[in-house]
Amino acid sequence: PALIGPVIADETLWACTTCGYCEHACPIALEHLGKLYGLRQHQVMMEGAFPHELKTVFDNYESQSNPWGLPSDTRADWAKDLDVPLLTSAEQSRQFDWLFYVGSAQSFDDRAKKVARAFVRVLRAAGVKFAILGPQESSTGECVRRAGNEMLFQSLAATLAETLNRLQVARIVTCDPHAFNSLKNEYPAFGWRGEVLHHTQLIDRLIAQGRLQPVPRSERVMFHEPCYLGRHNGEYEAPRRVLAALSKDRPLEFALNREKAMCCGAGGARFWMEETLGTRINVLRVEQALQAQPLVVATACPYCATMISDGLAQKGAAERVQCRDIAELVADALAGPVPAAT
Repeated sequence: PALIGPVIADETLWACTTCGYCEHACPIALEHLGKLYGLRQHQVMMEGAFPHELKTVFDNYESQSNPWGLPSDTRADWAKDLDVPLLTSAEQSRQFDWLFYVGSAQSFDDRAKKVARAFVRVLRAAGVKFAILGPQESSTGECVRRAGNEMLFQSLAATLAETLNRLQVARIVTCDPHAFNSLKNEYPAFGWRGEVLHHTQLIDRLIAQGRLQPVPRSERVMFHEPCYLGRHNGEYEAPRRVLAALSKDRPLEFALNREKAMCCGAGGARFWMEETLGTRINVLRVEQALQAQPLVVATACPYCATMISDGLAQKGAAERVQCRDIAELVADALAGPVPAAT
């Protein structure tokens, strides 16, 4: 008998943000997510039954390798005036310490572009040699896999893995926890293996090495945990060490933090779907933040940033509480001019 409908309501299947809290909290260690992915894959690829908003998203990924459907050859336009090197050959790879995998959000979303630009400033301040793929960059496909379109994911993953192998990319840093998770944990199955760091991990390393010396300027900063950095990959301390180095006081914590942190509501392709049941997740998370009266909610994910910013606006708190990515806070804390590209 069919599970979707009689046993599992359609809205239940698609409400999941894939945050992973159910698996963490389950007292008998049931692994729910793999089964949920399988159910979504069946609905998408066999039944053609999925939320209507995802049709456009799937089409855009298929045609332009990004959910907005914007021209893929404009992926580097955010950096036009920054003189960021483009990686074009395997020989060139040896000249750089890291490939900065920008991702779709920071390539095309105006708010997220500011984070990419801030991270470039941080990397240059630390003397890191890096490059981007520019028009050669394509999506990891992480979003469509979580949404159940496994065939499209495998096509996107094979394309990007081929590019990374052809250019002999060995080390990647990214500001997107979803891309971080996919490249680190899923891309070995597609033939690419290398070191992958989230930008907070690299920034933490650069501060520890003395290559970055931020001036503490922030106050009453509270960190919102990205699920795909924290629960899915176990990285809780690097972003907190960075915030501690930036802060004049002790950073604040949500009551629900680290392993118990609540999702922003964007994961599992929920970012692209309307939320019609109950209280919006991002609004609930912002309500939790406001209890501690922060001046800044720090994020480390472009999708979290959008969700938290929208939640602050809906609660009428956007004028008194900022939502900033950690890279932006670090860039603000740098003393003196930043060297130009070398």
